[in-house]
This record gives sequence, C-alpha cells and structure tokens, in this order.
Amino acid sequence: MAQADRRKQRPFAEEGAARRRRVVLPWSRALQMCVSGVRHRLGRSALAFICIAVVIAFFMQSLAAQRMIATLAASADVHTQAVLERAGVFSQDAADQQRQRDQRLWFYGLAAFLCLVGITNTMLMSVTERFREIGTLKCLGALDHFIVRLFLLESLAVGALASLAGGLLGFALAVAQVGAAFEFGLLTARVLAKGLWPALPLTAAVGTALTLLAAAYPTRVASRMKPADAMRTEI
Repeated sequence: MAQADRRKQRPFAEEGAARRRRVVLPWSRALQMCVSGVRHRLGRSALAFICIAVVIAFFMQSLAAQRMIATLAASADVHTQAVLERAGVFSQDAADQQRQRDQRLWFYGLAAFLCLVGITNTMLMSVTERFREIGTLKCLGALDHFIVRLFLLESLAVGALASLAGGLLGFALAVAQVGAAFEFGLLTARVLAKGLWPALPLTAAVGTALTLLAAAYPTRVASRMKPADAMRTEI
C-alpha cells in the first residue's frame, strides 16, 4: 500500500523538482536579451520606432504650436499684437471665439486619437509577429513572467526613445509652422521655452505609457499560450 502511494506521488515530486530546476533569469539578463533582440531585429525595431515617432510628432506639433500662439497672444508688444491681429488670431465676436476653441479641442482630440491608434496598432503587430519566438522561449523553459518582462523592457526602450525623438521633431515642425504663419522674429527664447515645456515631457510620457499599455495585453496573452500553439501561429 505504501509502495503504491509512493508511486502515485512520484510524478508530482518529479514535476516539483522540474519546476525548481527552472532558471529564473534576473533583470540584468533580461535587459541583455532585450538589447540583443533589438539588434537582431533592427529593421522591425526601426519600423516600430518610426511609426511611434511620427504619431508623437503630430501630437507634439499640435500642442507646442498652440502654446506658442497663446504665449504670443498674451504679449504686450505692439508689433506682436499687430501681426497676430492681421493673421486673424484675435476676434471680438463671441461666436468666432467659441468656434476657435472648438476647433482647438477637436484638433487636440484628433491628435490624441491618432496617437492612440497608431501606437496600439504598431505594438500589436510587433508582438503578434513574434509568437513563434515566444513559443521557442517557452520550449527552452522560460517562465511566463520572464517573457512578459522581456517584451515590456523592449517596448519601454523603443517607446521612450521614439517618443523623445518624435517630441523633438514635432517641436521643430511647430516652430516652422508658427514662424511661417506669423514671423520667425517673434519666436523669442521665452516663446520657444513655453512651446517646449511642459509639452515635450508630457508627450514623451504619454507615448511611453501608451507603448507599454499597447504591448502589455498581447504579450500577456502570448506568454500564456502553449508552446506548440505559439510556434504554429502564422502572421
């Protein structure tokens, strides 16, 4: 009887021993694998980088341009006021002022929506096309949380760098837009600083957060797939 019980318990003991034998890789090793993965997938990573940077640049351009125009409008300089008045920035009509506010809100909403959709689509494709790689990692004994950690680290790196680059590009476009619409001579250091801060850190933080959120769900789903199912997936 005791011998039969030991035979029944043996598979569970072997399973527990196998689990204990699994290597739990530290954060430093995950970071090394993340850098290596980006290098080996340089073309794909560059494509994701460009897509994120473009949508962030559009968002940053909208935000920075409006902040610079608002700073110019608050200026007491007579020449600045005259230039803005000729450009139609000022209006005494309440209906026209409301229309301008509605247009700004609509433009902000459109920029935020395009930013959300663009980043979500980019990261969704970036993760789903690597289901086979995830299946291989699981066959080699990688735990689910390690796969999630690895992919989120990679998404964080790409998202942060792309958001920062997109923010700087968007700021440059905003400067060109405002300067061409009015006068480049009006863009003093104070006006440029108002357009850059806090718009740049805000857009960089938004882009990074959206990248992580967009990558979290497909990564979590993929990490829970059976290795055979993940390796059979074709995108």
